[in-house]
Amino acid sequence: MPNETVDPNGSLLTISAEIISQEPEGFIIRVKNDESGETFEAQSVREYAEFLIESVNRSARDNFVATWLPSPRARKRDIDLIGMQLGMMDRWMQEELRQAEAPEDDGGLMDALDEQSEKEEENGNADKAD
Repeated sequence: MPNETVDPNGSLLTISAEIISQEPEGFIIRVKNDESGETFEAQSVREYAEFLIESVNRSARDNFVATWLPSPRARKRDIDLIGMQLGMMDRWMQEELRQAEAPEDDGGLMDALDEQSEKEEENGNADKAD
């Protein structure tokens, strides 16, 4: 979605985030809600996710996108750690969806999630092979 233009009055809520490493250890995730203009400095991936969920729930917009901005002030190990934690959170959420009582016809949601996970795993394995 790079180069995607977003109408500020449109139906798409954009939450952007960047990682900023702290000295000597740790990081913050600076998150911005484009609808409210609110900026939040999350101390963990959980706080980031909570801000994201609250923003979506309060929004009058129909859809949302969460984007990660370039983070030149972030250490590689902090980026890797956050990526790993986000991946774990995504897998947990997908498992919760599977275990919940789903209607008989979910419109292909679970199949699409499974397919996306497989593609991400294949891409991750291809990157490691290089």
